[in-house]
Amino acid sequence: MAIPIKAIPTLIGEDAIRFREEMEANEQEFLRREKEGKLKDREKDPFVIEMKKMLEKSGLR
Repeated sequence: MAIPIKAIPTLIGEDAIRFREEMEANEQEFLRREKEGKLKDREKDPFVIEMKKMLEKSGLR
């Protein structure tokens, strides 16, 4: 018996570009803060905390 496959939402166009730009900006900001020694513990970083909450809510963690 076949199992139905759920559709995976895919960003296209302006939404995809905006998502990619924001993702890269967030990564660069994190790396900048890391280089400056402003991050003592990654697990306490607000961005990481929010990311983990989002992953848990979506069932990916």
